[in-house]
Amino acid sequence: MDIQQLKAFYEVARWHSFSKAAKELYLSQPAVSRQISSLETEIGLPLFIRTANHVSLTDSGRKLLAYAEEIIHTFEQATRTIQDLRDLRQGTVTVAADSFLSQYFLPRFAGEFHRRYPSLQLQIRTHPHADLPQLLTEGQIDLAFFCGMEPAENLPLTLEPLYQEQLFLVTPAKPNIKAKGQADTLPEISLSDPALLDRSGKMTAIAGAVAEFPPFLFPPSTYSFTKKYPELLPPELSHNESPNEAPINVDSLEGIKTLLLSGFGCSILPESLIKLELEQKHLRGIPLNSSFPVILTYPKDFRLPHPVLLLIGIIRKLINQ
Repeated sequence: MDIQQLKAFYEVARWHSFSKAAKELYLSQPAVSRQISSLETEIGLPLFIRTANHVSLTDSGRKLLAYAEEIIHTFEQATRTIQDLRDLRQGTVTVAADSFLSQYFLPRFAGEFHRRYPSLQLQIRTHPHADLPQLLTEGQIDLAFFCGMEPAENLPLTLEPLYQEQLFLVTPAKPNIKAKGQADTLPEISLSDPALLDRSGKMTAIAGAVAEFPPFLFPPSTYSFTKKYPELLPPELSHNESPNEAPINVDSLEGIKTLLLSGFGCSILPESLIKLELEQKHLRGIPLNSSFPVILTYPKDFRLPHPVLLLIGIIRKLINQ
């Protein structure tokens, strides 16, 4: 008695049909019949009653079925366990996100993943937001991370919101050049301040920052978090029509940080990008009570490889600390 015979027996019992069992097992019907005949010969008892249009279990077959189900389940569990152990020695996890998340979010977990599982490889790839669903469904990546919006396509994907990324109004801590005739007017505002709970309050704070630390620095519109700008910025800034100094479009987030650290301009940026600089007081930030979700995405109804599950576990743990 071997596992292939038991699988053939189980499928015939489940479908009450040799032809359907053969289709389920990707075998020919004669091959399934041979396995059942061999099993019956070995046991010395008939397992099925065969009629022209129906197959049913004998009393011996019913008793064997309970054991067969348990044996097959245990065998599959053992196979998965061995595969998981093999994956831990040579597995690769490939994740992808837009340039913001791949530069400032995903690297936070790479060190801990390598420390715990040094034999596993972690590949972090940068792709436009719109390309991620196709890469997932084609199996080119294991996980995708979306920033600010869910994939638009109606695809068989599991979406797991991880956390809300806060947006900050960011200015230099000590600007090199003050605005002409302008005192330090940027108010001290906290996250709980009622002034930032409505749109006009946010716009007032942002307008004050631009007046004190001109100009406003726009990141590329390809970053999903910039979709929040219209609800935050005064109309003249939204349309690049500032009466004082024209806004500047900067083609990278690092470029914006460099300008801010040199005492030039102001911007609205995600907390992950400037968290260290805020803690070290190299930059000044006001939380705007505005956020966007960071979403973990992977194929639905698909058993993720063990190394991928390990990475997901690390991400969840570190985020919730």
